[in-house]
Amino acid sequence: MQIKLSFFDDAKISRSFWEKTTFQVEEELVDFQSALFEKSKTTGFWISKNYIIYNSKLMKLRPNKAYIYHVDLSLSRIERIKYKNDQEGDACHKKKYGIRIIRNQKFKELYSISKELNQQIWEFLKKQCIKRSFKEKYVIEKLIGKGNFAKVYLCTKKQDKQQLAVKAFEKCNMNKDTDKQALIKEIQIMRKLNYKGLIKMHEVFEDDAHVLLIQDYLQGGELQKQIEQNQKHSEQIVASILATLLDSLDYLHKQNILHRDLKPENMILRKNGVLEDVVIADFGLADFYDPLGNYMFQRCGTPGFVAPEILQDKLYDTKVDIFSVGCLMFLLISGKSPFKGKTYNEVVMRNFHCKVDYCSIENIISKVGFSLLKLLLHPRPSQRPQPRDALRHEWYMINLDRIRYSELNKSEEQYLDTKGTIKSSNTDAGSCGFMKNFIGPSTQIKPWFMTPQLHHVGQKKQDNLLLTPQITMMQQIQEQFNDSEENISIKNLDDDLTDVIFDDDQPQSYRLPQYLLVSKLKQAVDSNNSSQFASPIVKRTPEIIMKDINPKVMSIKEKIYEQQTLPKIAVVVKNNFKNLEQI
Repeated sequence: MQIKLSFFDDAKISRSFWEKTTFQVEEELVDFQSALFEKSKTTGFWISKNYIIYNSKLMKLRPNKAYIYHVDLSLSRIERIKYKNDQEGDACHKKKYGIRIIRNQKFKELYSISKELNQQIWEFLKKQCIKRSFKEKYVIEKLIGKGNFAKVYLCTKKQDKQQLAVKAFEKCNMNKDTDKQALIKEIQIMRKLNYKGLIKMHEVFEDDAHVLLIQDYLQGGELQKQIEQNQKHSEQIVASILATLLDSLDYLHKQNILHRDLKPENMILRKNGVLEDVVIADFGLADFYDPLGNYMFQRCGTPGFVAPEILQDKLYDTKVDIFSVGCLMFLLISGKSPFKGKTYNEVVMRNFHCKVDYCSIENIISKVGFSLLKLLLHPRPSQRPQPRDALRHEWYMINLDRIRYSELNKSEEQYLDTKGTIKSSNTDAGSCGFMKNFIGPSTQIKPWFMTPQLHHVGQKKQDNLLLTPQITMMQQIQEQFNDSEENISIKNLDDDLTDVIFDDDQPQSYRLPQYLLVSKLKQAVDSNNSSQFASPIVKRTPEIIMKDINPKVMSIKEKIYEQQTLPKIAVVVKNNFKNLEQI
């Protein structure tokens, strides 16, 4: 059987259908498990094997084996097949219902005797895999949207006449590997979303010329069109819109996903004229949160809505989406952009420096609304509230009806349940006393001394330790102790830790230079721990970290270090690196 090359096939195709790996399978996370039949190519006999679906992978269970054989379902194509052979001696083998799984021009055919079991497996796989039978199931009606890489059509499902939207990517326009990886990332993220305020993707198809994403059809159109028709909106209407967006972002951020391109063009109304029923769409620039800042697109977004830390090429987290919500709030109430400028470059520059034009809005917004706006647009990410905390602001209690406000703020347990939420110093809302405008308990947890790189989701073990510039400097200091006892000096430590400045040159247009650490801290990081990424992060393993720190030091140096040097270091580090999280 000849298999056509898929857009999702690897550049270097392996000889085997299966990939081999070693890892522990958590039983409670298994999505599906069943015994399926496979016909041996050598003997012709039917062989029954146990398979599971786990973390978007099909795995073949092999007891007492060191390796697990698996295939990535998210990049695999599937087809329905049927086996019938009246010559089979065993009656149960005469008819079987199967599914063909294709990956890297190789395939496996897995069968079950039960038609119901086959349908159950198919229903699950069609949400995870790629299919080729688009024209058999859907009819395209008309073009309803167009972008750089994709066109959006209205289509009708043949089976039940349901109207859906299909986002069609032309494969001939996606020649670069980054284009392919970006589309794979978008599909991967959208498969994880299942929330009323986020666009839902139902299926993915591929034909000879296109990759097709089947999504909800939202009849209300873009929020941008509503803004153009009525530039200024009342605070009650704005509160209802932002409440829906923040509620959706709360769900999104708990999945560790950053949207990074929130703007009116990417917000669609489910029904015409119903502004509060707004849906976040277009996840083309979305990515999973990475405490190291290793994103496919580091600096992305739309000037006028993008957070300044992205333009400044600093480390960032989910608070970039909160800033975009603040920009939208400003636009909806005032009818103007928060960054005043006659040219594109002026807007970019003001956005870069977070110079918000508060003078144009302070006279048309309430005092309590103005306080929330300044929090959402705070230049420091650590001072922006989490979505759920923002919804508890007094402004929402005033402008939302009681039922809606109660739905968004159901119980104290909801606030305290921070499982799955990114934790870093960038989530330090409330540390400077602005929580007076919030109702109910805060979800914020602030470590004694923490940077965005040191604390993130799932950090429970030592092996999650990341080497930040602060730790690097501490290691440099300890190496000085190991080299020579005479060099131990509190004054020298002061000189090393205080000699840190920032390159604050004016950026040129939209080609914005990085903020760079200079002097001794940068030299310490660069000399031993060079990184290919823009942010000053040192990516090293815990084994290397432990190896570099020599625990065998002389007792006199231990006493000096613990009794005199260590407290001094802690004070200096806290004082001099107070704003290092902004880098």
